Amino acid sequence: VFFSTSTCTIYKDLLVAKAAKEANPSIVTAAVGTHVMALPEETFKESEYLDVIIHSSEWEQASLNIVKNLSNLQNAKGIYFRKSTGAIIKTGYQSPIENLDELGFPSHDRLEKELYRDPTTRRFPKTMVMGQKACINNCSFCCQPAFFGAPSVRRRSVEHFLEELKWVQKLGFQEVMFNDATLTSDMEWAASLLEGMIRNKIDLTWNCSTRADRVNDEILKLMKRAGCHTIAIGMESVDPTVLKNIRKGISPGQTEKAVSMIRRHGIDSIVFCVVGFPGETKKSIENTISFLKTLDTTFITLGIAVPAPGTDFYRYVEQNNYLLTKDWSLYDPMKKPVFSYPRLTSDEIAYYSAYGLRRFYLRPRYILDRLKTVRSLTDVKTYFSNFIGFLRRYVLHKKIN
Repeated sequence: VFFSTSTCTIYKDLLVAKAAKEANPSIVTAAVGTHVMALPEETFKESEYLDVIIHSSEWEQASLNIVKNLSNLQNAKGIYFRKSTGAIIKTGYQSPIENLDELGFPSHDRLEKELYRDPTTRRFPKTMVMGQKACINNCSFCCQPAFFGAPSVRRRSVEHFLEELKWVQKLGFQEVMFNDATLTSDMEWAASLLEGMIRNKIDLTWNCSTRADRVNDEILKLMKRAGCHTIAIGMESVDPTVLKNIRKGISPGQTEKAVSMIRRHGIDSIVFCVVGFPGETKKSIENTISFLKTLDTTFITLGIAVPAPGTDFYRYVEQNNYLLTKDWSLYDPMKKPVFSYPRLTSDEIAYYSAYGLRRFYLRPRYILDRLKTVRSLTDVKTYFSNFIGFLRRYVLHKKIN
């Protein structure tokens, strides 16, 4: 039994192992995820029911190695496993998969279609696709470079990816999310994919993420024709010190230019921002909020920084004694920070996150602009649901617990 994990859900995730062992003690339980990769010894101590942790970034191949070597896990590369004596053993290195096409397609046909959607969804049902491994960025807070390498991005062949998209459409899905960290990191590969979608008349609407320096008029024109409705880009902050500390490599000016281009092509934009990174001050947060209000972006986020174990950001707050707890259930961007700086407390960071979102979304002009974009009953339902959720969280309950 394989199960995925995250930091803030690890205690509940490990209940899967317990349930499996209670059903059949001979079942081998295996955990996957960046949290267990960062803290294998600690995770084994959390659950006596856990047998295996995958430590290789080649999760798919390491999983297959386990299946092929159940009788002798020592031969399964890319894992930690617990022997009957209680000793924890780390096996050999699993080399990277050079040809990602060999992995085949995810089992979209096994999904319960009615379950999955997100606030940007235009059509339903929706599923997730992915054409690349790793990321060209090297941000200090992100699990991608920490566990999957940067900038060593590997890509599926365009032909293989197109076949998956055709199958997704045949299964009845009407929309997809491209889960690539930076869909247009390689502009030539992306253009070939988009041209293939257009040529094959693939009728899927979709959203994606990319970097501000990886869009131009040519690629945006293709994205729009191929069905793109929303593009998310990460800015994080406008403060030079914060941006340097997190190795973002993107300036506010680049973000402003990218948003302008995206909107000019009739595509919605999301600008990801986060409060609480090293170097943050009340003034830097105020400056970021003020800048966001000048952008013609459709949506923003103003999340709370979470120091994920294994990242440089986590090491920074731990080594400087800024961490307040190692209760992993609290490492949640929807809860107040698990760290506090000498001049910026955990409570202040949480306050500014909610405050900034109210400042952006409750502007009369913004609300009027959104109402002008309503084109269908689905739009009405989506906007209403999102707005009620926003009011409940950020207006009626201003304090984040």
